Amino acid sequence: MRKTLVMLAVLAAGTGIVTAPTAAAATGSAAAATAVLITGDQVVTAPGGNATVVPAVQKGIGRELVHLGLAGRSYELPVVALPYLGRGLDLSLFDVGALSRAEQGGRLPVTIDWHGQHTAVPGVAMTGPDTGYLTADSAKKFGAALVSRYLSDRSHGGTPSYGPQDAAIRLAGTPTSPPRRPAYPMHTLTVNANDPTGRSDDGDTVFAYNIDDGTRFGDPNESAAQLSGGAAKFSVPEGNYSVLALFASTDAEGDVTGVRIVSQPQIAVTADTATRLDADRATSQVTWVTPRPALLDDGGFFFRRADVAGRGFSLDIANGPGVPVWVAPTNEPVSIGELQTYPYDRLISPPAPGKPYEYQLQKATTGVIPEQRYVVSAADLVTVNANYYSEVNSVGYRQRAGMYAFEREGNVRSGHPLDLPRTQTEYLLGDPDVLWYGGTAKYYEEMPGFTAWYGAQYDTARTYRAGETVGEGWNKFPLHPAGAASLLNPSSTRWITVPPVVRAGDEVSITLVPFSDNQPGHTGMGYYGEKRDTFTGAYEIDQNGATVAAGDPTASGHGAREFTTKVTLTPDRATARLVLDATRTGPMYTQSTRSHTEWTWTSTHQQGSTLPDAFVCAPRRPGVPPDRSCAVEPLLTLGYDVQGMSFAGGVGNGAQGVDVTVGHLQQSTASPITGASLRYSTDDGKTWLDATTTSTGDGTFHAAFDASAPDYHGAYLSLRTTATDSAGSRIDETLVDAYRLGGEQ
Repeated sequence: MRKTLVMLAVLAAGTGIVTAPTAAAATGSAAAATAVLITGDQVVTAPGGNATVVPAVQKGIGRELVHLGLAGRSYELPVVALPYLGRGLDLSLFDVGALSRAEQGGRLPVTIDWHGQHTAVPGVAMTGPDTGYLTADSAKKFGAALVSRYLSDRSHGGTPSYGPQDAAIRLAGTPTSPPRRPAYPMHTLTVNANDPTGRSDDGDTVFAYNIDDGTRFGDPNESAAQLSGGAAKFSVPEGNYSVLALFASTDAEGDVTGVRIVSQPQIAVTADTATRLDADRATSQVTWVTPRPALLDDGGFFFRRADVAGRGFSLDIANGPGVPVWVAPTNEPVSIGELQTYPYDRLISPPAPGKPYEYQLQKATTGVIPEQRYVVSAADLVTVNANYYSEVNSVGYRQRAGMYAFEREGNVRSGHPLDLPRTQTEYLLGDPDVLWYGGTAKYYEEMPGFTAWYGAQYDTARTYRAGETVGEGWNKFPLHPAGAASLLNPSSTRWITVPPVVRAGDEVSITLVPFSDNQPGHTGMGYYGEKRDTFTGAYEIDQNGATVAAGDPTASGHGAREFTTKVTLTPDRATARLVLDATRTGPMYTQSTRSHTEWTWTSTHQQGSTLPDAFVCAPRRPGVPPDRSCAVEPLLTLGYDVQGMSFAGGVGNGAQGVDVTVGHLQQSTASPITGASLRYSTDDGKTWLDATTTSTGDGTFHAAFDASAPDYHGAYLSLRTTATDSAGSRIDETLVDAYRLGGEQ
């Protein structure tokens, strides 16, 4: 049984820890990185830019996490650590970037500033009088001790400080925090609150944010406070504020049984000021009425309050199965800054025979917090026929997340396991303001100190229209190299894409991802895998028949998601050729294990070309303006659709049909397609036979042939495709063991 998880995400002052992974970010070559917190929780950043939090414990208050970002820094804060920040636990212990840089060999180095007797610190192995380290496993001991301390302090009330020993712990190499000296005349803002039982609250969290100017009061060290004896106090400069109280009810075992959110979105503070945010004001439970019966599986509630300049403070509460969320509605629209809220939930079909279905629903409101009962009609919905392919039975992982335009700080979304192979119907609310992004892993693995997705396909941002029906094929064979693509209007800047092959002057930049599927917008895992897998590869770049670059794209080991390189060509008009090989073998991969692709095109010096706003020439860097002064090279692309394929990746003996779509890289000069041909092999490429290939218009071709496996166990069928255009561009692609033929499907 899946355990309850309440995840809190706080994004402040224009930055966020886990934002929607942009296509630009996804092109960076990097291994999955893990940062281990002092509590044993882990933050895993995948090669595609996705970040996943792996809690140290499976149930209880120890699973509650606060995600926040400030000034380009990302923090991951367990709720049980919040009362002890600045009172024994330094914020550096939860700085994801600093932790990733500091952790070496699975060790988290810490410094302990003793203020009294030296005593043992749970989970810390001492290496000197005031230095030590934790591992992924030993940090869980520290986390367990902190949970016990938190529950004890909460039951007794009062202002807590960490631990039985007089010690302050910080990340090694981090200086002690200097005392804060307010730059403005200060007032006391007091928030009084009763808990859901009507008693004075001890231990729940209150947040305050200056909506005139978030830089005046919005630092994570000051904007969160714990209720003690029914009150939380802030020392704030004069101005207008938004305050919010978050209440989490737990049972005797510490599992979360309900979440309540109460906010006063606008309050003026001109002197010492007090207000009340009692839990019983959260009277409106989030509920959805859908056309088909459905059960809440997971979801959450998003709250964003921005200052006059648009700097947002966002609270994101993700609830697990069966955990109700109540919200306090408001009637008076805010007059300063912005207020946006929305629930987001995934509801699944009740257990029953037939094709499963699910609803992915979210509905935004601006200015006020509305009543939380939402009625959804069929006309409001998009119908997605989603097919998840896998040649092996596995437990995969799926993330589908929606992001509104006002979420300039990004958002945080979790995923969920799903059995593969699989087909299901997925209903979404059709809102053109929502960008949907995510991905699907073929399987995932948990190891000491590390959790990873494998065999994944990442999805670029896309929008849907209410009333439309679309199909999506995840990991449908054959897999082959592809590059990033944009599915948005070229003038949009909400999701930035780096084209796969661009030229600026005489420098050509290349980023391609092997083992991608055939759904527009999907890119695969490339050369990234686990220790049981074997990867080989090679590339070569020629100019007028002479080699100008060659190498091994797997040289960085199992962490290279894509092939990426730069090469300088002659300024004269020349024939360029790129060859890319990729091989992936392992216990979870038996189909589309090897590809050999050759691209040929005419290239020349580029000057004065500018990409549309939705594209940039290279991955963006913080503080550096986007570079769009380049042109996309006219490489051909291929897409495959094998007719009659089972979700296990097989086709029966006999007549075979493969539709091939030939195109060009987005934003390149697209010349008319002049032809395509396909050959096939049933003996791993030793011999090849011609298919009958006919044009069906608009760059699509249908290849027909008859093939049978040599025996009842079946065989693998390989494909070899060639296509050309009128400008001399050409693509030759060989996919060995592209899909299974005959045998069990």
